Amino acid sequence: MKKGDKDYQRLVHIVKYCEKLRAIHGKMGSYDVFVAKDNYEKIDVSAFYIGQIGELSHGLTEEFQNENNDIPWKQIVDMRNALVHRYGTRDTRIIWDVIEEDIPVLNRKCRGLLKAQNAKIDDQIKFELEQETNILLE
Repeated sequence: MKKGDKDYQRLVHIVKYCEKLRAIHGKMGSYDVFVAKDNYEKIDVSAFYIGQIGELSHGLTEEFQNENNDIPWKQIVDMRNALVHRYGTRDTRIIWDVIEEDIPVLNRKCRGLLKAQNAKIDDQIKFELEQETNILLE
């Protein structure tokens, strides 16, 4: 993977979705708050972001996936398929658990791969997210 190639760009977008999910998790704080009746938009957005991560993962080259097989690419894509093909039904507990347990690990691993190509990737991602969403990241 080289800075600027397809896999690199997809990883940047995966990390950005991970950061957006981290921000949602931080604002919700607990599963009970996440599933509160007035937070349905957060659930929908979270499912969408997880689906986007799956879509981006599906587009990674087979070579890249094989070289980085410590990341469960197939499971990530399978989660996307489950969310997309259930047509409006979703398991909020699974979505919350993915955000809480899996997304931080994926974020850390993808950032590590990106940092190997671009030492300033954290600054780039922070800048891009602040421009896109007005999310102020730590």
